[in-house]
Amino acid sequence: MYSKMSEFCKVKNVGIAYENGHEETPRVKWLVKLLKSNNIQFIIDKWGSDTNKFYNIILPGTSGKFVTAHHDIVNPKSDNANDNSASVINAIMTKIHSPSTTVILLDGEEIGGKGSQRASEKINSGEYGNCDWILNFELTGKGGSNFFIGNYDNDLSSHIKNIFNCPTFQTPFNDSTVFNRNGIVSTVINPLPILKGTGSSKLVHNGFSLDSSILWNCHSLRDSVETIDVNDMKKFVEDVVMKILD
Repeated sequence: MYSKMSEFCKVKNVGIAYENGHEETPRVKWLVKLLKSNNIQFIIDKWGSDTNKFYNIILPGTSGKFVTAHHDIVNPKSDNANDNSASVINAIMTKIHSPSTTVILLDGEEIGGKGSQRASEKINSGEYGNCDWILNFELTGKGGSNFFIGNYDNDLSSHIKNIFNCPTFQTPFNDSTVFNRNGIVSTVINPLPILKGTGSSKLVHNGFSLDSSILWNCHSLRDSVETIDVNDMKKFVEDVVMKILD
């Protein structure tokens, strides 16, 4: 699965989710092919107007633990590697390691959380079964087991901090914002690489200062596949996410 990162990053939509058109986007088509080739069951929730559709991809589970990652992009010229292709692959790998977890690949995060609002409505109506909380992946391409979480005062955040004693950070808008607004417990999680040299950072985990500069690559050509690390992605899923889900 991790070997597919470079291929996924080459798949381009026209642009933001308001420009999806009426057919499945290239990235949605690619994800459908990937899921089918790995015999992973999924449902596509399609909605919108006659001229523009949005697509959430649901990998149903049986537990109340959910994982989300947005698949939409802003800049079709960018690899969109860390934002958020790596998180989509990590979410699928989470499903492979933990089949009982419900995974939702969300559309429209970059335009105000269209997909998370749609998913919230489905969750609150009971369509996706019981939901205890949602762990939302953002920018999970590098950092491995060194990470921060969003500054949300809820049971999931407390659960994560009790396991890892990780730092919290006041994050910008993300899909967790929408879920919490709709009464669904959610926390965003974001690994970061270790800061090199003699510099320091306000974000410290496992005794290391974390380098937040990779965050500023979002939506730009700097967000290239060369800036992420598939070994870190694997470590993040296996050493962090699996412990949260246990």
